[in-house]
Amino acid sequence: MILEIRKAVEEKLEKHPERLKHVLGVYEMATKLAEHYNQEVEPIQIAALFHDYSKYDDLVDQIRYIDLKLVKKYSETPVMYHALAAAALLEYRYDIKNKEILSAIRKHVWGDENMSMADKIVLISDKIELGRTYPKVEHFRNLAFTDIDQAIYEFLVDNISYNKQQGNKIHDEQYLVIEKIKEQLDDKTRTDN
Repeated sequence: MILEIRKAVEEKLEKHPERLKHVLGVYEMATKLAEHYNQEVEPIQIAALFHDYSKYDDLVDQIRYIDLKLVKKYSETPVMYHALAAAALLEYRYDIKNKEILSAIRKHVWGDENMSMADKIVLISDKIELGRTYPKVEHFRNLAFTDIDQAIYEFLVDNISYNKQQGNKIHDEQYLVIEKIKEQLDDKTRTDN
């Protein structure tokens, strides 16, 4: 199955070589993190390969595969549409019902209040794959292998700050995700002490 998915992604992104390079980088990073955290590797690999499948589809095409409630929910942050559409397409075209795979694709943009380890691995791999070059990326890469929750938390805080400076709309859900991860980190700190 994974070879079939990879071929489909390579064909879809053949006119976008930089995006394909990114996707393959996410695949490599997600594989390493899955192995590091003793997770089942193949579902995470499939999610990593397919996470940006709909990235270059027109918004109209993306919306066609998304529940109307979600279209409305993310209308001011349509960057979410490609993740939701990709998960729907993977389920529809390849009859993949694995909730872990579909969830990791849906949540790779900024996460969710309830994330599995697979969700976390695909999300952070998307942000830290070796082709990414931005301030602090090396810090996030290292941190992802020691404390994935802390890496995601710090990345999301940084990302919101960057997007605010750029004048981009921040979805309320992004703040909720950060708040939830912060609570989990605080709980972990209390438990460790």
